[in-house]
Amino acid sequence: MTCAIEVDHLYFRYKEFSLEDVNMNLHLGEQKALVGLNGSGKTTMFKLIIGLLEPVAGSIHVFERKVERESIWEIRKDVGFLFQNPDDQLFAPTVWEDVAFGPKNLGLPPEEVERQVDWSLDVVGMSDFVNRPVNQMSHGEAKRVALAGIIAMRPKILLLDEPFAGLDFPMISTMVDIIQNLRNEGISVLYTTHNRFFLENWADSVAVLHDGKLIYDGSVDHALQDPAIMQQTGNWNELGRRMREYRGLA
Repeated sequence: MTCAIEVDHLYFRYKEFSLEDVNMNLHLGEQKALVGLNGSGKTTMFKLIIGLLEPVAGSIHVFERKVERESIWEIRKDVGFLFQNPDDQLFAPTVWEDVAFGPKNLGLPPEEVERQVDWSLDVVGMSDFVNRPVNQMSHGEAKRVALAGIIAMRPKILLLDEPFAGLDFPMISTMVDIIQNLRNEGISVLYTTHNRFFLENWADSVAVLHDGKLIYDGSVDHALQDPAIMQQTGNWNELGRRMREYRGLA
């Protein structure tokens, strides 16, 4: 099976944190959940894949191209990275200018930039916001605009860091539909989550990080049956039971 991303014996160290001998694949067309408790290295993995950090040893290949300084510009055309907090991603004065930044940076002609911006804003349902200042939107609206800015460059891979964090149910439903439609066009997706629901219902496979080590990479069904693996996602059933107890509903 063709690999969209191949992580091979990857090592990274920063102060007291390290990723140690990580091996992981994202196959073409696959949707993989990357899970683990806070501080396990999930966001660090994303930054290494996109070349914002450099490994100490090992390698990452995107469509068989090694992630390194000589190739990073071409690789970033194929990989879109949605930050957990859209405020870290939006910087232009208006929605249109922010979404247009990527296509312009690719050197596309003005008419093609216009088409890509219109298309991506339509995909995320934000076409009526073209002139809205980016600092005058809700969290969910900002997240959709940030996603529009990514897909306007037509990436083949999406890295989504907690894509549903801070969203209410209608917005989560909207985001699921948007990403599913992109998947239907062949985009591969690697996303982080702390919520077991999005692991059980939205992933083709799951990789589990614990203290910088990859302790599992495989099927969701097998992971759900292993208590040691599921402990790294948080025990949501136990949390629900305790909350019902606190409210006198148990």
